[in-house]
Amino acid sequence: MNPCPKTKPVRLYGKEKQAFRKKVCDIAKSSCEVCGRHAPLLWGGTFDLYACGHMAHILSYGAGGGDTLENVYWKCHGCHIVKEHGARWSKQ
Repeated sequence: MNPCPKTKPVRLYGKEKQAFRKKVCDIAKSSCEVCGRHAPLLWGGTFDLYACGHMAHILSYGAGGGDTLENVYWKCHGCHIVKEHGARWSKQ
């Protein structure tokens, strides 16, 4: 018996994930928490990857992080894609 069982991180899907993403954007006031650029959450119509904000995890799912307010923050496209995934994913 393991005296300290590993807890499973919270992972949201579907409408719960959408509501959580909106809450994170609202807390950040639709601004990037890294550079301060306006990064709104776009719903409906065409999803513009380069004009909207992204929810970023501090500790990734693979590293044991989950969908909690303590583990996410709001970023603009440039800060999220370039700094999190590398320049090969950016338009630059």
